[in-house]
Amino acid sequence: MLKLKKEELLNNEAVKKIQFDNDWYFNVEDVAKAINEDLSNVETITLPIGGEYIKTATLENIEKGRKQEELSEFNKALLKMRNKK
Repeated sequence: MLKLKKEELLNNEAVKKIQFDNDWYFNVEDVAKAINEDLSNVETITLPIGGEYIKTATLENIEKGRKQEELSEFNKALLKMRNKK
């Protein structure tokens, strides 16, 4: 899972966004389509964008709500060995 970059989301014309209270809020559905991930666990607030009310979230909330991939057995073993040091 790649880390999202605010600049890329701000420059992406397909993602609706609005600046509110000095933070950028992004349309969760648009971000989900752009990164092809399920963002149903993201904590959202409803804000007006383009005359309609849309569920939005900050980049930080989107990152928190993204579903983490299960580690493979190999990666689990690597982490276990790394933590033994």
